[in-house]
Amino acid sequence: MLRHTYTSNLLSNGAAPKDVQELLGHADVSTTMNIYAHATREAKRTSARLLDKVIGGE
Repeated sequence: MLRHTYTSNLLSNGAAPKDVQELLGHADVSTTMNIYAHATREAKRTSARLLDKVIGGE
């Protein structure tokens, strides 16, 4: 659980996925992103707002 929290917090605060991968010691960035990274509610909201802008909602 700590590795998931660590990874998600680093990524949500701007850390590069490749850097996080190396910090965790993963051989492949896909392991980091597919297993340990989790989107926060706020990140999902931000993405939804971005989609609204792209399709002309704002």
